[in-house]
Amino acid sequence: MSIISILPDHVANQIAAGEVVQRPASVVKELLENAIDAGATKITLNVVGAGRTSIMVVDNGSGMDEDDAKLCFTRHATSKIKNAEDLFNLHTRGFRGEAMASIAAVSHVVMRTKKPDASLGLEMIMEDGEAKTLRPFPGADGTTVEVKNLFYNVPARRKFLKNDRIELRHCIDEFQRVALIHTDIHWVMKSEGNIMFQLPPEPFRRRISAIFGRKYDERLVPISENTDVVKVEGFVLKPEFAKKKRGEQFFFVNGRFIKSPYLHNALREAFEDVLSGDHHPGYFLNMEVHPNNIDVNIHPTKTEVKFEDERAIYAVLRSAARHAIGQFNVAPTIDFESEQSFQAPPMPAGHIPQMPKIQVDPHFNPFESTKPSTPRFRTVDEQYDRIQAEKNLNFNSELQAPDLGEAVSNFWNDEAQIADAPQSAPAPAAGAGKVLPWGNHFLTTLGDRVLIIDIKAARFRIFFDQIWQKLSDSTVPSQQLLFPEEAHFSVGDAVLIDEHLHALISAGFDLEPQKNPGSYALAGIPVMLSPEEAMPALEQFLESIASLEDVPEENVLLKELATSIAMKAAKYQHSLHLEELVTLKDQLLSSSNPQFTPRGKTIITELSKDQLNDL
Repeated sequence: MSIISILPDHVANQIAAGEVVQRPASVVKELLENAIDAGATKITLNVVGAGRTSIMVVDNGSGMDEDDAKLCFTRHATSKIKNAEDLFNLHTRGFRGEAMASIAAVSHVVMRTKKPDASLGLEMIMEDGEAKTLRPFPGADGTTVEVKNLFYNVPARRKFLKNDRIELRHCIDEFQRVALIHTDIHWVMKSEGNIMFQLPPEPFRRRISAIFGRKYDERLVPISENTDVVKVEGFVLKPEFAKKKRGEQFFFVNGRFIKSPYLHNALREAFEDVLSGDHHPGYFLNMEVHPNNIDVNIHPTKTEVKFEDERAIYAVLRSAARHAIGQFNVAPTIDFESEQSFQAPPMPAGHIPQMPKIQVDPHFNPFESTKPSTPRFRTVDEQYDRIQAEKNLNFNSELQAPDLGEAVSNFWNDEAQIADAPQSAPAPAAGAGKVLPWGNHFLTTLGDRVLIIDIKAARFRIFFDQIWQKLSDSTVPSQQLLFPEEAHFSVGDAVLIDEHLHALISAGFDLEPQKNPGSYALAGIPVMLSPEEAMPALEQFLESIASLEDVPEENVLLKELATSIAMKAAKYQHSLHLEELVTLKDQLLSSSNPQFTPRGKTIITELSKDQLNDL
């Protein structure tokens, strides 16, 4: 008896659907790409229930007749390729012929389509991958595909879907990836009937700003490079807007979004001189490569590709990014060779220089003898007054640094002197030791140990403890702004703000939604932040929770918010006054964790008496 059997068609279709349709966003991607290939100039996406309930895509493309409409739901039916060689000469988005069949196998599909030269269109209703209804339908030119009840017949797959916010965010991501690069198409996205995106045809730069917010326009640095191997066009973000977590990073190859850690590393190398190792540059780059030199058929979702000459493309990307950084003065440069004393400021517009004139004294007699005057020497009192005046020249008493000489003397003459303190002596009280400023750190003593404390890290820990305590009690005070500031966020971030608005209000943020999607009026900020630091703190919080696949618990959410606020508040320029450093030391040693910041960075470095003797 044979142990090998042929799977039924409905089982085979569901297995194939598992490769193509992983979540609602997969359906969004396939339907949008089909609409692009149909030559549509306007495409509308409407999702209900984050795509679980319904996904509808309406386009004004070429449409289909009855024969093509029936064939489009058949596996491996495609109009893009005729033989295997065509796989290496692709100019369209789809080509496998699996998308519509896979979608119909795990959902209810209603498709209405009409060709421009036809008097009537056609409506097809699909269930379990089979056509249940086929009838004439009056409608506009183009195609409308509605996918309902996704995974209704595969409960296990439906159970593994995330919550609506996560699934909607993935749908938004897929929409953005397609709409970003196809700037000649009018795009509309709706969720529950509410417009989230309205993107008319526009240049690439304006399309980026329309999707991610107007603030991005001033952050972009253009890149343009044309070689025999690859043509690169697009933008990189200025280094100061790089993020520790992956942010806006978009590679497109011949209009197709791809993911490539190898090429991403080329951009990181280009920014290595202006970015720390834990930051990632942002970019929006479109690469044009001859279809014969690229293989897009190595992954079911076509987000991974294989280049014939990957090393050359790597080198071109790195070189183009470095050239853009230098050409647009993104990185500060210092010319040590030029002589500053010869650099004269430019003359005003319209100014005409005059010939120099020589003035002659007619009464001057070179033979007339003059008696030199006897030089006058300063008295001792005048010399002392002059020295004191020069000492105070350009001096601001408010900026006076502490008297380090006296501080050093008092530091080592403290009651808890290291040299005299016996090894077994009990440690003094937390506030007993004095402090000595040392750059971005300060020194203090605790028993027979010297503590080297990072000032900014200590402030981070102290602020976090204070904010976390107040957030737990919902008592963080809000500082109302005299003139509310305009705040623009991407639609994905706006979804996060609306979902966690109660937590932001508890933290002191007063955000008022405006008419345009993603626009808010920032009327109040946490009292420990300045207006300049409020927006970066809010953006950092949104970046942190956007990377979470599951909805965070309330405590996790509030701790992340407290961390973002405290991190920005700790970056204020700290004072070196001894009294303030003593207070900072006392607050740190009585905090919840004096050794480490909330991000795990070491705050205190200890040196014992034996370690000092071994130095």
